[in-house]
Amino acid sequence: MIHPFVLVCLSVLLSVRSQQDFDALPARLDSALRTADPPELVEVSIGPGIYLYGERHLDLNGLDLPDTRIVIRGDDCTLVAKDDGSGYAMKYNYVDLNTLKGVDTWTAVKKAGSWPIPVFSRKGVYKIRCHEPDLSEEDAEDLWLHISQWFLGPFYPVVRIKDGWLYFRKEEDPGTAMWSELRFGRCLPRYLLCKQPQREGLHACTATNFLSLSNSRLGAFTMEDVSFLGNADGKYLIWLDGLQAGSTVIGRCRFSHIRSSCIKIDRMDGFRLEDCLFTGNYQGCLRVAQDCRNTSITGNRFIGNGRMMTNVPLVSCAGADYRIADNYFEDFSYAALILGVHYTEVDTYGTSGVVEQNEICQSESFRQHPMRSLIDSGAIYIGTGNKRTVVRNNYIHDIDGPHGNRGIFADDGTMNVTIEGNTVLRIRNGYCIDLRKCLRVKWLPDTKVTAPNTGNIVRNNVYDGDIRLFIRKDDPTSYIGENRKVCE
Repeated sequence: MIHPFVLVCLSVLLSVRSQQDFDALPARLDSALRTADPPELVEVSIGPGIYLYGERHLDLNGLDLPDTRIVIRGDDCTLVAKDDGSGYAMKYNYVDLNTLKGVDTWTAVKKAGSWPIPVFSRKGVYKIRCHEPDLSEEDAEDLWLHISQWFLGPFYPVVRIKDGWLYFRKEEDPGTAMWSELRFGRCLPRYLLCKQPQREGLHACTATNFLSLSNSRLGAFTMEDVSFLGNADGKYLIWLDGLQAGSTVIGRCRFSHIRSSCIKIDRMDGFRLEDCLFTGNYQGCLRVAQDCRNTSITGNRFIGNGRMMTNVPLVSCAGADYRIADNYFEDFSYAALILGVHYTEVDTYGTSGVVEQNEICQSESFRQHPMRSLIDSGAIYIGTGNKRTVVRNNYIHDIDGPHGNRGIFADDGTMNVTIEGNTVLRIRNGYCIDLRKCLRVKWLPDTKVTAPNTGNIVRNNVYDGDIRLFIRKDDPTSYIGENRKVCE
């Protein structure tokens, strides 16, 4: 018979039923974990209600508890970033706490009437043709322009709007030229304006990070049934870095109107994202670095994310032996998935994994032009560095954009990728499958690649548009099998 005192030591329950409980949670959790005789299970139970968190609300670092499981479990709870009262800022998100809805500070996407033109009388100032009402310099003080610029969407402060011209200031180099849309897409740029909301009744989300868990050993970590609404731009809502655990799971959680990227995973093995819902988030939903292994991303739904018109994908995944399966992706500005590593990056373990049985599409309403979309992209985008990546049996359909928006895009001399058994239909402005020739990455500055465009196999795919497949004649490991074109 186990003595009752021993049972108490094995498990600790931290119950949250009020904002006061929630504010006290970090200290209570730290006290439960950093004891001479740590429990086998620490469970955090968050009851129904709305709870406001500050920056790095849970900061769990340097734990050496290989026999302890941490479980954070929600029950009809919504976690919202605190409002510190600092006023308006472009990096903040705004929510209505009565309706639990996000409030968008961005206008609808519009098409510029010209490419950016320098204003020679004012250094660093440019202008574009627009259909916007006049706005003085004083009234434009908190207005920002978000404009497409090839595969990026940089931000510029608006100087004024006068007589159908929008004037803006370039304060730093975003990495692409002002006239990239002309060179690569022969299309006029799209833009949005970020404007200050009417603050009455709105809650400004001024904090970014809810959970930071790094450089720790645990028996397991689980977060489930928790809803997140709104935060500020910054370093990730949830950041797991250097965590060693028997299992790490985020399951059945909801992420909505998040301004930063939602989840970042670094230097860890065995992470699982299961049955989560991501809606209306502005940047990426999950980023898995190349120093991770055995990541599993299954059964999730990603709807209406990537709202900022940047090249941040919904899911970016590298590392060894990952699996991305049975997910649904709908509406995004650049890519649903980015796989592999850039040719300038070190591929720590040799990126390998399987992407299968996913559905990726864009809704009819999202595809109305002008679209909130960048050029030169792919619903599934594959970078150069891969050890063995398999993209199979996915359904990709109804993808549109201004120019060069592919179904599956293997870019920059992609290596060691098998693309097989996919159905790719109704890709309106790009190749259904594009495995492009790019031998020059071998000689580019800082490249880590010595044999681009090798080790690739493309077979048994069904498509209804055009495909472009390059195979090196001097590479016996690459080949193109039978792929079937069907009538739309």
